[in-house]
Amino acid sequence: MTDIAKETLFLDRLLDRFEAAGSVSEKVAELKREAAREISGKELPTTRHEEWKYCSLKSLARETFVPSHAIETPNVPADAASYIYPEAEHHHLAFVNGVYSEELSKTDRLPEGVIVANLADVLAEGNKIALEHLGKHAKWEDDPFVPFNTAVFRDGAFIYVPKGVKIAEPIQLLFINTDEREQYVMTPRCLIVGDRSSEMTVVEDHIGLGDNVYFNCPVSEIALAENSHMTHVKLQRDSKKAYHISRLAADISRDSDYKSYAVHLGSHISRSDVKAVLTDENTHATLDGLVMVNGEQLSDTHSVMDHTMPNCTSHQLHKCIIDGNGTSVFNGKIFVRQDAQKTDAFQENRNLQLSNTGMAYAKPQLEIFADDVSCSHGATIGQLDKDEVFYLKTRGLRETQTREILTYGFALDVIESIPVPSIQERLSKEVEAYTHESKSIKEHA
Repeated sequence: MTDIAKETLFLDRLLDRFEAAGSVSEKVAELKREAAREISGKELPTTRHEEWKYCSLKSLARETFVPSHAIETPNVPADAASYIYPEAEHHHLAFVNGVYSEELSKTDRLPEGVIVANLADVLAEGNKIALEHLGKHAKWEDDPFVPFNTAVFRDGAFIYVPKGVKIAEPIQLLFINTDEREQYVMTPRCLIVGDRSSEMTVVEDHIGLGDNVYFNCPVSEIALAENSHMTHVKLQRDSKKAYHISRLAADISRDSDYKSYAVHLGSHISRSDVKAVLTDENTHATLDGLVMVNGEQLSDTHSVMDHTMPNCTSHQLHKCIIDGNGTSVFNGKIFVRQDAQKTDAFQENRNLQLSNTGMAYAKPQLEIFADDVSCSHGATIGQLDKDEVFYLKTRGLRETQTREILTYGFALDVIESIPVPSIQERLSKEVEAYTHESKSIKEHA
């Protein structure tokens, strides 16, 4: 049997393990049936596909998973509530292995009209806004993971902020993934809708509590109406043996501002596909990211910034730190459509290699069909600057301290942009731990 045949069986095998959804509307049921038909018999992408050239899923295809909701008594730690950030104390939803936890969730101080709830409950109630936007923004195209999530998802987050409402405190979506004997797959779905002149900050936090193998396949859809503002922070701290394959689609309307800060620290294989569509004039999007890989980790980020109308701006700074035998991949595309005159787009990918065995692949792309634009992109791959190392050593620092400080400084650009102080503090500790554990840095002691 060929590798392709084995990989084809993987999706069918997973799909067969999920039972049909319970109480859902006919519209949702039809969407799920259509998605199931889309992936039935469909192969996983291989390295022969250009978009997956450096990301092999052969190890994933060999694994066997059970649906996470089949685990009746997950190993939830007694201190699970400690993972809630202080700023989100009254605005958070919690999910254990992708299953909604009412016990760990709290939404007791929401402004009038704001909805922060389990998506499954909202759909069962027939919420018109949720039904209108579900499946509208995350397109299937040639990607099997969006339709897979669509076919089998149960729980997830639904956030709706009405016209003119601004929420000062962040809303946290906490996904706790526990250490279990069985290997499980989860498919959380997030749907976030900001009405006209609304404002919010959403923190999407995926935490692996063990060192076990599981498959996390989240999909997020975001729709921002005219003059709305959203800051979206995604933290991926899954188990170092887990697979994290995520999809995000953002639809950004006139005069709106979407800022995304994605930090990927965990998983054996992490693949993140992000698409931001600027659908009207005077729109801005930021897609910044920080990746830190070590050991045999692979982190693959593919992004699309789609400028469709005039007078829009976009910014993307994606930084990667590679140690051990880790691999980072960045493929960023900026599309400037024919009508998108006066576009101002910036994209930069910077890679810091601490070891001689790590790999970094960078492919920034511009496709411009308009003639009055200001667009730039670039990528750098290198080690710590010798002059900077020498300068700090002349100030009395040891070689190891010097390299730790410079590595921390490299990551700081993205961390300082996140507007939640406790997350900045948490990530600073993560970077410090990463540098302290780095064998490449210790070799210079």
